[in-house]
Amino acid sequence: MAASAIVQTHNLTKTYEGIHRVDQVHLQVEEGEIYGFLGPNGAGKTTTLKMLLGLVKPSKGDIEIFGKSLKRHRSTILQRTGSLIESPSYYGHLTGLENMKVMQRLRNVPD
Repeated sequence: MAASAIVQTHNLTKTYEGIHRVDQVHLQVEEGEIYGFLGPNGAGKTTTLKMLLGLVKPSKGDIEIFGKSLKRHRSTILQRTGSLIESPSYYGHLTGLENMKVMQRLRNVPD
């Protein structure tokens, strides 16, 4: 996996009851890029995000965040990670970037 990617997956797969809910996802997000997940209910969007956060274990595949394996460095990675899944909580009068900066300051995350 490339060392310059902030988030990278290889063959990321999650199977529930014999059905692939996420099937061999290859994802690479470079620093400064913004990605969104679009698709119908049941497409695997939330499951993929939960795997990226270490909340759901993949059935197969690898995840690297900040150049480190999520399997081996979960605690270190999560100290630098934040998320809002399914129930966004934000300040409506601020832009998306401004909301992220608020969270960054609250958690003392350097620029």
